[in-house]
Amino acid sequence: MPARKYYCDYCDKQFQDTPADRKRHVNGIQHLQAKARWYDSFNQHHQQIPNPPLCFHFLNTGFCRYGHSCKYLHPTPNNTTQHAPIPSPGNVVGVSLGNLPPSLQPPPEAGYPHLPFVDWG
Repeated sequence: MPARKYYCDYCDKQFQDTPADRKRHVNGIQHLQAKARWYDSFNQHHQQIPNPPLCFHFLNTGFCRYGHSCKYLHPTPNNTTQHAPIPSPGNVVGVSLGNLPPSLQPPPEAGYPHLPFVDWG
């Protein structure tokens, strides 16, 4: 008989339903963070911070794993804040076109050189 599975709504994960596995999951940091984000999503209109600090992870990478439930500010070109200006892609720390692999670099402005057609057959 196959083992039963437990699905956690907070984490959107499924795992084997044994007391040890469930206890490990419920006490895990990912579950506790997901559960806190879930309950905070209902309380956000009561806890609006007038001038929240910037999310440095979002500023440095352009991505935050917490998304809209992040307690820090994710600046966009549309929202005007009193904080530091939004870095342009060239100013982002750790990212420049020079250190990208060739497959991720933008195409040259003049276009790719056209190679002559070779018939190998």
